[in-house]
Amino acid sequence: MTTSAAPATRRRIPRLVLVAWAVAVAAVAVLVVAVWHYLGSGATGHVMHGMSMGADHDHSADALTRAGSRGPLGPLTDHLFTSWQLDAVALAVLVVAAAVYLTGVGLAGVRSPGEPWPVRRTISFLAGLAVCVIATCGSIAVYDQVLFTAHMAGHLALVMVAPALIMWGRPLRLLLAASPPDRRARLERVLHGRILSVMFSPPVALAVYAAVIVGSHLTGLMDTIMRNTWAGQVEHLVYVLAGCWFFALVVGDEPIRWRLASPARWLLLAIAMAVDTFTGIVLMQGTTAVALAPSTLDVSALSDTRTGGAIMWFGGDAIMAAIMIGLVIGWLRRVETAPVEQGWLEQARRSTFTTHTGSEESADPLDDDDGARDAYNRWLETLNR
Repeated sequence: MTTSAAPATRRRIPRLVLVAWAVAVAAVAVLVVAVWHYLGSGATGHVMHGMSMGADHDHSADALTRAGSRGPLGPLTDHLFTSWQLDAVALAVLVVAAAVYLTGVGLAGVRSPGEPWPVRRTISFLAGLAVCVIATCGSIAVYDQVLFTAHMAGHLALVMVAPALIMWGRPLRLLLAASPPDRRARLERVLHGRILSVMFSPPVALAVYAAVIVGSHLTGLMDTIMRNTWAGQVEHLVYVLAGCWFFALVVGDEPIRWRLASPARWLLLAIAMAVDTFTGIVLMQGTTAVALAPSTLDVSALSDTRTGGAIMWFGGDAIMAAIMIGLVIGWLRRVETAPVEQGWLEQARRSTFTTHTGSEESADPLDDDDGARDAYNRWLETLNR
């Protein structure tokens, strides 16, 4: 009786998983109906700027990504909390991402009944998705083609705030916790494999972040993004992915090869702040304005571009500074209760020691571990001979 009941218990789907996917399916169905409604009515997003955007304007793109924003648009300060749009593509992706994460939370509880997944990590991950919703459907998204300042505010949310919160949710670690033992072993080999080790190395992650920030703001690419709906969608995705790539090293505690010590994380943040500062200063001092989409707003494109640069400089550095303060506070809380964290030099030293002596070092210092010291002495005698 007990033997037959155990497999049935393992096969039972957690209630959290059922609820998460029921909500996700319902939300996607509502999005489909909404897009169909806006396509049928012909009232789609940025056609309502008060000026025609051209005969070749893609109304289906607006129905999928900008439905619901009514026009003509007034000053952003008057509609900061009332303007909205329905970015059905982004919402569908975010709803599915939330369902996948909650599925992992439910399965992790089944794999380890006595060790539930921390609620604070779930809240952090979902908060990151909520920031993405605001950046793609809120007022800054409604105005992000006609005001570079609004576009820049969305950038900071998608490349800094949302990725930091998402990676604080530890999605890769949750993936391992929710996987059965055999699959977990395969995933660990992939995460520690050569390809991902190179991809997540600090120089590569930092280079990707810098290339995305500089390349999207200081080239002619931004003019295309400001006037093309699908280019803007690709830009949003790239920002979130590049941000998660970078913050996986800075705020994450993921099961990858690169586990940086706190000073190394602070250094990465400082270099990233320098990239943001450089980009912001160039935009502030520039003489060429970013091309804005047609609108009824009475705004100077060059002045708006320079203000966007100020937002990039001061806003970006403020966000990075807040993240650094959070890291320092977390480190101070751990320093008295946890062992001294191992940097990559210490990890390399321990690995070399084990290779030459065949003895694993214990958690205690080397001088307190008689077995390790004896093994080290035998290795020295071998070298002398």
